[in-house]
Amino acid sequence: MHPESDKITVMKTLVKTLILLLFIIVLASCATTSAGDTHIEKKQGQKKLLFEDWKYKGFGQKLPDWVEAAYHNKIIHSDGELNGKELLILRGKGINSDQAERNLELAESGIPEEYTFFDSSWVRIDAGEYVALAIYYKETL
Repeated sequence: MHPESDKITVMKTLVKTLILLLFIIVLASCATTSAGDTHIEKKQGQKKLLFEDWKYKGFGQKLPDWVEAAYHNKIIHSDGELNGKELLILRGKGINSDQAERNLELAESGIPEEYTFFDSSWVRIDAGEYVALAIYYKETL
């Protein structure tokens, strides 16, 4: 045999091995990405969520604890910072998150000065409607 045909055979084997390794690496990275997305959803809890999407969900953040209670206009007792305070829950609705937040800003323009901003967020309900929520509080005497 010729030494050149041996070199060609070795090169072909090497190229095939490299292609196989690249394929395995790409396949493994795809599996890791999809498993990470599933893990985020499982961390949200086993029950069916009322909201399909929320602010910063795409960054892996969980739904803030106060949002669902505020959506239902319930007084929030779970957050120590809000205990014993008078709460004002504002909402703005829209066909997308931007419109809901703009409508919330309009509602916020009439807030008395004695109220302090706590937090705000937006959510998408499974019906496709967006709602932006904000909590303000004031000290009670």
